[in-house]
Amino acid sequence: MRVSGQRWAVSLVALCVAAGLSLSMRVSPAGAKERWDGLATTVFQNFGRDQGLPHPVPTALAQDRDGFLWVGLQGGLARWDGYRFRSYRANPAIPGSLHDDWVSILHVAGDGQLWVGGGAGGLARYDKLTDQFHPVALNASTERMHIGAITDDGVGGLWVGTDDGLYRLPPTSRPEKLAADGLPPGPVRSVRLGDDGTLWVGGSFGLVRRAKGDNAFTTVPIPADSLGVSALAQDMEGRLWIGTRRRGLFVLEQTATIPAAVGAGTGLDKRGVSTIVVASPGEIWAGVRGSGLWAVDIHDRQVRPMRHDRTVPGSLMHDDVWSSLRDDAGSIWIGTSLGLSYHPHDPGIISTIYGGSQRPEGLSGTDVLSILPLRNGLIWLGYLNNGAEQIDPMHGRVVTLKPDAASPEHALPPSQVSALAEGPDGTVWFGTRHGLYARDPHSGRLRLVPVPGRQPHGAVASLNVDHDILWVGGEEDGLWGFRPGPKSETILAGTDITLADHCINVIHRGSGNDLWVGTRDGLYRIDIATRTVDHIGANPADPQALPGRYIVSLLRDGKGRLWVGTFGGGIAVLTGRDTDNRPRFQRLGLDRGLPHLNVGSMQMDSTGTIWAGTDDGLAMIDPEALTARSVRRSDGAPLLDYVAGAGASDATGAVLFGALGGMTVARPGTFPQWRFRPPVVVTDLRVGGVPIPVGRYNGQTDPAPLILTPDTNSLAVEFSALDFTAPERNRYAYKLDGFDRDWVQADVNRRLAIYTNLAPGDYHLRLRGTNRAGMPAAGDMVLPVRVLPAWYQNRWAQALAGVLALAGIFGLVRWRTSLLRRRQSYLEQQIADRTADLRAANERLERLAMTDPLTGCANRRHFMQRATETVALATRHGTPLSLAVLDLDDFKQVNDTHGHPAGDAVLVMAGRLLAEHMRATDLVGRVGGEEFALLMPHTDAAGAMLLAGRLCAALQASRVTAETGQMAVTASIGVAELHPDDDLDRLYARADTALYAAKQGGRNRVVLAPGV
Repeated sequence: MRVSGQRWAVSLVALCVAAGLSLSMRVSPAGAKERWDGLATTVFQNFGRDQGLPHPVPTALAQDRDGFLWVGLQGGLARWDGYRFRSYRANPAIPGSLHDDWVSILHVAGDGQLWVGGGAGGLARYDKLTDQFHPVALNASTERMHIGAITDDGVGGLWVGTDDGLYRLPPTSRPEKLAADGLPPGPVRSVRLGDDGTLWVGGSFGLVRRAKGDNAFTTVPIPADSLGVSALAQDMEGRLWIGTRRRGLFVLEQTATIPAAVGAGTGLDKRGVSTIVVASPGEIWAGVRGSGLWAVDIHDRQVRPMRHDRTVPGSLMHDDVWSSLRDDAGSIWIGTSLGLSYHPHDPGIISTIYGGSQRPEGLSGTDVLSILPLRNGLIWLGYLNNGAEQIDPMHGRVVTLKPDAASPEHALPPSQVSALAEGPDGTVWFGTRHGLYARDPHSGRLRLVPVPGRQPHGAVASLNVDHDILWVGGEEDGLWGFRPGPKSETILAGTDITLADHCINVIHRGSGNDLWVGTRDGLYRIDIATRTVDHIGANPADPQALPGRYIVSLLRDGKGRLWVGTFGGGIAVLTGRDTDNRPRFQRLGLDRGLPHLNVGSMQMDSTGTIWAGTDDGLAMIDPEALTARSVRRSDGAPLLDYVAGAGASDATGAVLFGALGGMTVARPGTFPQWRFRPPVVVTDLRVGGVPIPVGRYNGQTDPAPLILTPDTNSLAVEFSALDFTAPERNRYAYKLDGFDRDWVQADVNRRLAIYTNLAPGDYHLRLRGTNRAGMPAAGDMVLPVRVLPAWYQNRWAQALAGVLALAGIFGLVRWRTSLLRRRQSYLEQQIADRTADLRAANERLERLAMTDPLTGCANRRHFMQRATETVALATRHGTPLSLAVLDLDDFKQVNDTHGHPAGDAVLVMAGRLLAEHMRATDLVGRVGGEEFALLMPHTDAAGAMLLAGRLCAALQASRVTAETGQMAVTASIGVAELHPDDDLDRLYARADTALYAAKQGGRNRVVLAPGV
């Protein structure tokens, strides 16, 4: 902290004011948390199409017994293993496929069975042993109905809420519709079996309950204008939380009979709650359609909204919330209309305050370059290009000082505020790239303050207040010290002492007459009284010398040791001097856990723990062991690029760090050891190149062995440890007992064990993983493997070969030699065949990874990769290139009128026509639902328009046969020719604009994008 160690000579009045203000502050750890909660952002990691989610709207969420996350979508079902989504789609032509592409509800029953409720397709059971779905008809008339809710019945069966009422699905008999006394007719949208056996049923009729052992339901009073109950949840203390479609959220205490409204006057009471999740023992989150998330304190009922903020990369992905889930690790998943938002388990140590957010009380500047906690508990922040502002950590902005180039004497210049300091009288000093400014504590007026003898608008890099002296570090003119006031007095000018470098990055007041200064050319100790200078240079080759010459941060710890933060050399701790009077240091670098060797700021919290902001995230340092722990997104710290000198510690003992993108607050305390032990599961399994359902082996205590025959003697196993909090930090290894001598380490991005041509026998493949902290998972995954011998590997064949060999000894040597040669040729052919099979299997896998399975065109990822390379090549050589973007007209109407199978047939036909019209050098891809793209190298606009016109005409002339009859299909096409300054994004955007013009012009036409 730049102003640490200061002693203030203040008047009695000022002392009383400061004391009064300090009494109003909450300085306990709990108070520190409250100080920033109003400004902090609940940080999410978001998953959309770009991250592999097959559809943007997750309508249902569940976690199965194996640990997989299942995501029900408006366009299918996906399974997440921490690294990729595996998709399931409805296809009536394939037995066992998903029964309905709109998944409305997911439920994992007490026996581990996954149940899938469709938006219109009824109920289905997932069989993990076969990786198939089996529809379950709830009544004899039809199995196609909307499933609104599923829960266990407590005796091995299910309660299923539908548009046709409530059904019970017993474990051993047929489903039956419940017609109990007091159960109103109408759609059932929520069902909950309480911990005490009470059955709660919600729907358009409101809410009813049936106690355990009773036969009749009783009505729970809910406001008549609520439009019914849409969600139910029970917290860890037994309260029932009730979400309504119009009147927000209610809570029913265990001893109460009438639910109490939550969030009156906040806006929540006018919203429709779609989902409720118990986020922690003290907080529930209510998801609202169109209004984001609302966190509710379970005990005091205070509400806190969480919304999407387009300026904040870690905010909720979208305000239209459909679903929620708390997983086994205590992390929260939220399904929105633009994808999936994930909030890892929060240890409560870190708060992130994003800059430039849409919230009126938030930080107005994006990048925080300097921080100053005032003695009254408020905080000044200096920004890169947005001036400075005073922040109340509990309520937000207090004062904002916007730059004004037209008033250089009384307003901050339009440049960075790189340093801040508070004087004994409360004056706040601002160091900028265009001079030194002071703000009067009484009038609030700002003025440019010239340092006597110094150029008034000279750049200021650092500030430090020492008693009545203000030390000013220039960016180009060295160190200055002066006494502000009516009669300003310069006590040290930049030329009074000799420094090898005149950029003063940091100033630290030591003990006695010592003043420590960090520059781009090492560390200096200056004796203020004698003006003598001791230069401490860097020597990376000497392990006890200063490791880096660019000094940006200085700190004195609880033992009085000087810590030095450098750019490029990490951290050095001054431990004393040797017999030759050379300063000796201990180093802390990458080998001790520091995430980066560029250290921008170091701060000490009230427990003595040292924190460091680096160019690759935050580090928490044990000052005794000199070891660092990287603090990442999974800890609540998503910011990575921390600014040099932007750090401070406040009166509560918390430390504050400025970064590109905002600010991080770290409260005193230690991170609890991450003890979640994830299961290790198989995510993909192939024998002889043929996929095998992984459910046969995940969660099985004694699985049957994998059989490898002579014709299928290859094994490929992909596996994962299901710790979703930071999967990039999980570690993996595998070992095939009987083959591998030791464990084989697997890269986190390629968790794949591959074996081919194994000798006959029994093996055990052991798969091992860890959680993000390196703790072993819940146990090794063991797959038994049995390799069957070929005929020539059997004992009788080997015995026969021995007999023939003996006969050959007593027979003709030439015959024996000929036999051996034939056998060798046969074995070589067997090996060649199996190698060819493996190569073909790998080629099939590669084609699957690049091809859209429905149309046979390149998928979006492969198309964009190939197109980027082709566009770059055309730009480099100046050859013509054009892009056509095609969108099928009224495709949604085809799906709505003729059904999804007809829509798939239209897409298949479109892909076939594109393939027929494309040339050998063209590239065609399916880049969206009904959107295709055709890249035409060596083709100018005229040629592209001719080809696109033929394609448009061919589509118009085609017909697709569906169950409802024949359909005519047309398409709108936008064409753009590559310009010299185009990249793929600009070329695509122009073609897309032309496509929009074609749509607006009446569809079924081709439009050429205009020139630049």
